Amino acid sequence: MRNRMILAIATVLILAIGLMAGHHNLEEAYVIYLEGSNYDNHISLPYNNTISPQNAAGLRNSIIAAGGTNVNTYYWSGSAWQRYAGGGAGQILFPLTPGIGYRVRISNSNYISWTVEGSHDPAVAISLSANVRKLVSIPFDTPSYNMSLLSDEIVAAGGTGVCIYQWTGSAWQKWSGGGLGQLDFTIESGRSYMVKSTSDVAAWHPASN
Repeated sequence: MRNRMILAIATVLILAIGLMAGHHNLEEAYVIYLEGSNYDNHISLPYNNTISPQNAAGLRNSIIAAGGTNVNTYYWSGSAWQRYAGGGAGQILFPLTPGIGYRVRISNSNYISWTVEGSHDPAVAISLSANVRKLVSIPFDTPSYNMSLLSDEIVAAGGTGVCIYQWTGSAWQKWSGGGLGQLDFTIESGRSYMVKSTSDVAAWHPASN
């Protein structure tokens, strides 16, 4: 009887440790550094994240809790920036969507470090409309790669004439396969990128390679 009890206790402990390990794999803490002085931070969120509620207010409140001041959040609609800064005329309480990037401005004089808990979801697919730019979120846990490999992913999903843009702080820098002034820059965790395809893409799964 005693041996059975010991075995039962050991089994419970093993299961508990397994569940804790599984939870650890699902939930990670990611640090995103936001530059102050109203710089345009184009951010990428974990596809599954703990921001609540899952909208612009939740995003803004999370950044304020990390020390952000005068926080403005933005969503790119495909033709214009929609802004939310706590409510008011013309502001839009946009939802947070896995795979979509956002723009954030804070008035702090220096960087702040903002921690977001979450994980990647390989089931999330991003669609692209022909010749319409979309600000996309790249998974945090993907192996390091550059713009040429990211372009290959989109082409494999049906994209053509793919252009990828990163914000330099004063302008959008383009990669479309090489050429004068183009730079095959490396993807940075926590940063979002603007992409465009000359054809529709029904379902692109980032980090599918």
